[in-house]
Amino acid sequence: MSTPDLHPDVIKLIDRMTGPPPSHHRFSGEPIDLTTLDALALGDLWAVAHSVSLWENNRRVESLAASTAWAVLGRGREMKPAFRGAACRDYLDLLAREAEAAPEKAFGTLAIYTWRKVCFALRRCTDLAFDGLGPAAKRFLAAADWRAMPHLAVALARLVGGEFEAQALEKLAGDLAGSPLLVDELRAVAALDLPAILAVADVAYPDIGADASATDDTHYSLSDYPNYVAFAETGLKQAAAHVRKIHDSELPYAPDKAFTLEDSAVIARLARVALDRDEPWLPSVLDEMFRKVSLAPTAAKTVPSQSVAIALGHAVEAFPTPEAVATLRHVLRDLRHAGVEKKLQRNLRGAERGLAERPEIALRLPFDQPISKSQLTTLTRCLEAGLALSMVLDYDDWRVRLAEHASLKALTGTLVWRILGATSGSTAVLPVLERDRLTLRDVAGTIVQAGPGSRVTLWHPSDASAEERSAWRDRLAALRIKQPFKQVFREHYPVPPDDLGETTTAMFSGHIVSIVPFLGLARRERWRLKYDCLARSFGRWTAQLTLADPIYPGCVGATTTGNLSVSTSGGMKSLPARPGDLPAATFSEILRAVDLLVSTSGFAVTAEDEERHREARLLHLAMSPPSAMTEVRKQALECALCGLDGMAGLEFDARHLRLGAYAIHLTTGRVTCAGEPVTIDVPKRSNLVAVPWLPHDEKLLEMICYTAIEIARRGKS
Repeated sequence: MSTPDLHPDVIKLIDRMTGPPPSHHRFSGEPIDLTTLDALALGDLWAVAHSVSLWENNRRVESLAASTAWAVLGRGREMKPAFRGAACRDYLDLLAREAEAAPEKAFGTLAIYTWRKVCFALRRCTDLAFDGLGPAAKRFLAAADWRAMPHLAVALARLVGGEFEAQALEKLAGDLAGSPLLVDELRAVAALDLPAILAVADVAYPDIGADASATDDTHYSLSDYPNYVAFAETGLKQAAAHVRKIHDSELPYAPDKAFTLEDSAVIARLARVALDRDEPWLPSVLDEMFRKVSLAPTAAKTVPSQSVAIALGHAVEAFPTPEAVATLRHVLRDLRHAGVEKKLQRNLRGAERGLAERPEIALRLPFDQPISKSQLTTLTRCLEAGLALSMVLDYDDWRVRLAEHASLKALTGTLVWRILGATSGSTAVLPVLERDRLTLRDVAGTIVQAGPGSRVTLWHPSDASAEERSAWRDRLAALRIKQPFKQVFREHYPVPPDDLGETTTAMFSGHIVSIVPFLGLARRERWRLKYDCLARSFGRWTAQLTLADPIYPGCVGATTTGNLSVSTSGGMKSLPARPGDLPAATFSEILRAVDLLVSTSGFAVTAEDEERHREARLLHLAMSPPSAMTEVRKQALECALCGLDGMAGLEFDARHLRLGAYAIHLTTGRVTCAGEPVTIDVPKRSNLVAVPWLPHDEKLLEMICYTAIEIARRGKS
């Protein structure tokens, strides 16, 4: 790269890293401020910083060049570099020299690390047509093992160009002949343009240590390339035919030998593409392959390929469809391999939850057969998730699929819906099926007519006034309707006025949480762990909760929650969003999901953690108002208990239900009498004299309710 192309500050930093050392080894030069450098300037410094000796005899080198390089690399952790063509060439040359100098590192894990660096640079290169990239790519290929990342080898061969590209592809085909699916994938990839080939390489070989097994995104990037999508159908049908031949005894059976690990990885990618796109040809192909790859053709408890079975389970969990979930359930029913069964059971639970985030697919129910209990459970989860996704249905479609469906009309009739007029506003209604005729009634019981072109969405408390919320709660209590999930009594979270113009909120900042239950609940709720934060997708919105410490699976102890931010996808970038940019129901559901994480794992802090953080925790709890979950639980208990026999002295304060000398904590269910903790043995529900109406299922709500009834019964006896 010529000097005139570089920013003056970049030239100064290069001189500090490459110039002669100062006369005194402790001379540190002028203070370094890299905050003014943009991504391109950082890319200009990248190769130089990596060429500086930073360690000697397992100790950090103390020099002006090393301290400058450390600062540059540290800035790279905050902002990813972008590479001009010349900067990318310089970095590839550096990696090639390292591979030439240490050929023993050209194989195994270390080789993959080096190839990942190449992929990183090329993916962030702004000028892939730069002439100098071809020679640098050829030099690297001459020193490295192509089998480490064959997809990237195809990309590097494209940079070299000419006959070399075809020769490289044939060389890879010969080296990888034992994995025919991988060879076919490489041939399909070679037909793509260079950025697409690099994208495939990036997906095929993620960063070492990254958990890409299941719910890593709501969209699979390889689905955007038509040629690769076409190969997905060909490749999966080829894999299904191969395992079919094993079951038909046309090929010999050997446990776990049906596919190589490389071919298993190809099948995983192709399955994710097809599931993400919900391809119409997939259900039959996936059903045959998944069943036969998970069951030996003999009576043995082995399987033709554990790796493919597990990969398909992860794919279904990440991109579930009703047919794929049904196939996974059938596979588990027949499976004889205990280890695979344990993993697929976890995938099934995740897939059923994940299907709720694809409502347009999840509502594709069979009308020619009864709805099973598991399908009904999945649909219920789908409807609840639709609250955050602002799911809107055509009125006629909603009426046929849900409100008048023989197996679903009872479920639909317990929920409050909003009818969105084509030209007017919205009206909240409760659907009632009277003599096979659908009637819509508002909160006062008045019949409402849906006009032409109307649409339907679920009612959410954040879209209603306080008077409307109270009226619907009274209405459901009068009708004694028990909802399949919290809706009318659902917690809702208004945006704090101070956060309206901000891109982050500190509403749940400063909570001390126990890491083990925190991560366990986060995984079940489909949060993704990203070093020192958690991320979760809500349709096109992604929420990110920062943490005070970097945590990982297996980590113990406690950490403290930080700020919450939301972003939305905008092409290749994620753009920060203000709370006002989101639908009120969506932002409320995001805050509710965070509240669930914080409130559940916050009360599981160990004694050691509690002692270490005792002062800060007590101060935080003392200053914090009762959570929205506690407030809604109090309102539900008021509706359920007021007016029952023995409840004349029932009172509520901010955090307790009080009945005489007894107090029940609304957040924990802890019972005290005159300030002293006591234990109340609650009889089984069937033994209660009167079973009160409760608006929804919640264990803590039921425990508090039945404990209060038992206290009242003892007071009379």
